[in-house]
Amino acid sequence: MKILFLGHVCVDKNVVRGETETLYGGGVMHGAITAQRLGAQAIVVTRCAEADRGHFQHLADSGVQTVFLPSAESTSIRNVYPSENPDDRESFLISRAEPFCAADFDQVEAWQPDLVHVNPLWFGEFPPELLAGLRPRARQLAADAQGFLRVPQPDGRMTHQDFAGKRAVLGMLDLFKVDAREALLLTGETDPGQAARAVHALGPKLVLLTHQGGVCAFDGAQICHSPFTAFTLEGRTGRGDTCTASFLAGRGRGMSLPEATAFAADITSRKMRYRGAYRGD
Repeated sequence: MKILFLGHVCVDKNVVRGETETLYGGGVMHGAITAQRLGAQAIVVTRCAEADRGHFQHLADSGVQTVFLPSAESTSIRNVYPSENPDDRESFLISRAEPFCAADFDQVEAWQPDLVHVNPLWFGEFPPELLAGLRPRARQLAADAQGFLRVPQPDGRMTHQDFAGKRAVLGMLDLFKVDAREALLLTGETDPGQAARAVHALGPKLVLLTHQGGVCAFDGAQICHSPFTAFTLEGRTGRGDTCTASFLAGRGRGMSLPEATAFAADITSRKMRYRGAYRGD
């Protein structure tokens, strides 16, 4: 299976128990390395400043083919974890790379992936109206809710906000990844199973939902739950991206919905025991 991940890499400033650590990540980094290490062929199309490209050598070292599009700045985010709850996170946008545009879709056609995963970090990085242009160029299309609901404020603080036209956008997707907070915003539902069903009713063919306790998937007919095992706060960044990539890799191997959900929960649990991307252990 060939998966193209479309989104910004990120200079992460993670604050856990008062200590700050700089990591070179982003959703596309976590997702692509996970997919590559699970047997898929991963491609990343991203934007960052030329001076930062060398910091993302771990993508190439993992076998991920990466296209760096030009940008004057790189996206950088400060993530603060104020409690031991991994769903309790405060994020601040320090700087931002340039948004994607329709001309970038030429990269999609050039690589001819089986699936395109739109994996932005903030609202505006991939403007929602671009999905209509991408849809006919992608055999399958997935997206992460983070880049449509996480809105930078003038002071850099990232707040979660619903967005207009969500039914039209979600109706284009074969898979939509949300976490518990995002699902609550979209639907008002707090129970993971009910929230997954309610998000599905907005249009995507399949919903993948992460929450503090594990993973939930719903395809309109079957609801699946699988728990996380032990994890650390230090390993929390990249949870959803790892989950999506491992789920897609499992489906690419021919796994059923329950099998792929359990596989994604297991791989994500392993990754959440350490900083950085999934190591393939």
